[in-house]
Amino acid sequence: MEIITLSNGKRVANFSSPHPFAFEDGSILNAISNEESERLKVTFIEEELPQGDIKLSFKLSDDVKEEMEKFMNEFFLDNLDVVFCPLPMITALKEEFSEETIRSMPFRSIRVEDRIKKLVSIHKQCI
Repeated sequence: MEIITLSNGKRVANFSSPHPFAFEDGSILNAISNEESERLKVTFIEEELPQGDIKLSFKLSDDVKEEMEKFMNEFFLDNLDVVFCPLPMITALKEEFSEETIRSMPFRSIRVEDRIKKLVSIHKQCI
């Protein structure tokens, strides 16, 4: 588990992205391995609708829940502030927990500050 400190003092980690995050302050949060990324993906539930449409919903897998516990321990030990997660994971969290509970957890999605340069905000995260 890599935790880096951004220029604003925020300590961040990467939950499951196989791609690095480049932040607007020049910080880089490294990717995790392709194998870990595959292991830590949420379960996609697809419902086929007419005209080829697919209705998607997401569920937290057992592997994701186990990994979440590790990050929560680091959060409670005050070793990190934010864990960047994919949007489907945030969506699955919203299905399982209240907004108040989610806000008390470190799990967030990135907020892109510059789409052209692909820079992530150091100040804003999404729930």
